Amino acid sequence: MQCGRCATTRCAAHALRPGERCDGCEQDWEEEAPTRRQAKVLFAPPIAIIAGGVLFGLLLPVSIGGMLGATVMAALAAGTALGAGAGMCKVVDRSARAMFLRERASGLPKARLLAAPRDLR
Repeated sequence: MQCGRCATTRCAAHALRPGERCDGCEQDWEEEAPTRRQAKVLFAPPIAIIAGGVLFGLLLPVSIGGMLGATVMAALAAGTALGAGAGMCKVVDRSARAMFLRERASGLPKARLLAAPRDLR
């Protein structure tokens, strides 16, 4: 079998499982971790702020007054923001892994010698 990304061959005893690449390709995946981390830092906070702010704005008219109501609303908004940020991080990881698994380093097939065409007269 071959690695789907770099075309490194392996015997049947060391075949790769689905969703896995050879050791060299997996090392490339690990080396790209800082880039994925930066994407998470870039996208997660705005999504969290928007989700928490929207929920806070929607719950504002129905909140019970006083300190208890404000505490409950703030907790719900913070929980929603945390969930939205964590969800965005999961989306970044999942889509990056899917793109990595689809990636093909060997764009062109190996050259091969073709037989000369026969004269069809």
